[in-house]
Amino acid sequence: MKRRQWLIGGAALVAASALNAQPPRSRRVAYALAGTPGVVHLPSEAFKTRLGALGWVEGSTIEYVPGYARGDSKHNESMIAELLAHKPDVLVVTFGVWALLAKKLSPDVPIVFVVSSNPEKEGIVASLARPGGNITGVSTRERELLGKRIELLKEISPGMRRVAVLVNSNVPGTAKTYMEGYASHASKVGMELVSVDVRSADDLRPAFERMGREGMQGLLNVADAIQLQIRDQLVAQAARLRLIAVYVIEQFVEAGGLASYGTDLVDQWRRAAIYVDKILRGAKPADLPVEEPTHFHLALNLKAAREQRIKLPQVVLARADRVIE
Repeated sequence: MKRRQWLIGGAALVAASALNAQPPRSRRVAYALAGTPGVVHLPSEAFKTRLGALGWVEGSTIEYVPGYARGDSKHNESMIAELLAHKPDVLVVTFGVWALLAKKLSPDVPIVFVVSSNPEKEGIVASLARPGGNITGVSTRERELLGKRIELLKEISPGMRRVAVLVNSNVPGTAKTYMEGYASHASKVGMELVSVDVRSADDLRPAFERMGREGMQGLLNVADAIQLQIRDQLVAQAARLRLIAVYVIEQFVEAGGLASYGTDLVDQWRRAAIYVDKILRGAKPADLPVEEPTHFHLALNLKAAREQRIKLPQVVLARADRVIE
């Protein structure tokens, strides 16, 4: 009898061991991008690489479903709805405003945002320490950077007076926040700011033609899906007018822009991957504090400076985290 019990118990242990040895069920992660299919998106590749380092194997234990806004804000809701239709275990969105849209469409799916200047004030989370609900992510502390970009423009060109700010009136809250923030700092140094609306790629050339007519000397932009999508054309137009431009993120400098000061978008996606890993392993977004950056990156493009005949001061060069030759 004891032998029979031992055999039964042993068989149960073997079965349990075999069960435990089985790979975990595949989890599905959907992510929303500003770009278009067929274009290598380095931030999302960094995101998947980090999840791979955390033990998730694409095609085995994790499946990715990408969505693309295609540089048009009219596609945002349909893109999010399509991703949610795949019933992901986690939805990752580039922008905080997309997180709000996803929450409206599905209040239960865990959501991680990659870029948000002030998620608490924008109503994305209840607080940074305890987000509540189904959303958490990575803040950019963008409001703290607005004055620094104004200062950088003045350091590069002390006599600068007229500066264009590219905004998107289809996202009025973001446009208002940036214009008010930039204006409060610009007024202290004698700069006049002009809001220039770019809602789609079709608006880009007329916008720069207006800047040329109105004698703009400098250029600032905002963290916007449209501008990320058309960054190459945007940077080329700024160079054509020889505008001293300070962009929000380094990707514009990589595309040929003069300078940027802000968070590292690739690193933001890597940090978002850590949230996804925790959620897939059982954590709740409500209990995961929103992470804030501890370092901001100054990137400079010396090739762009030479081509536009802009002399970058040594004091600015000395502070750069990255210099593209």
